[in-house]
Amino acid sequence: MLQYNIPQFVDAEDKIIGPLTIRQFASLAIGVVILGFGWALAPDISVFIILGTPVFVATIAFAFVKVNGQTFATFITNIIRFVLKPTLFLWSRDPINATSIIQITIKKKTFHKKDSVPAFSQTRVNEIAWTLDTYGQKNVLTQGNDDA
Repeated sequence: MLQYNIPQFVDAEDKIIGPLTIRQFASLAIGVVILGFGWALAPDISVFIILGTPVFVATIAFAFVKVNGQTFATFITNIIRFVLKPTLFLWSRDPINATSIIQITIKKKTFHKKDSVPAFSQTRVNEIAWTLDTYGQKNVLTQGNDDA
C-alpha cells in the first residue's frame, strides 16, 4: 500500500518574513508608517507619546492578538457588524395557515368481547410449525422423507 503525507495545520498561515506572516508584517508596517507620520507632525514628544500609544497598541493587537481562534481584525469586524445590524429572530404564525380549520369526525367503534377462545388442534399447531420451519415453502424435502 502506498504511503502519502497528509498535510496538517492547513488553517495555519505561512511564515513568510521571518517568524511573521504576511498579515502580521502588513499590520506592523502600517503601524510604523502611521507612527512615523505622527513623529514628523507632532510638535512635542509628549504629544507624540499621547497620540502614538493607542496607535502602537492597536498595531500590536492587529498583528498578534487572537480572540477565540480568530484574528483581532475579524473579531472587531464581527463586533461592528453585530452592533450596526442586530438580528432578532421571532417566531410568528403564518396568517394563511392560521385561518384554515380542519374538521375531523371520529367514529367510535364498539368492541364485543368474545366469550369463547378458538381451540387449536394438534394438527393445526404442526402445520404452523412446519410453515415456520420451512419459511413458507410447501415442497421441502428433508432427510427423513427418503426412508419411507
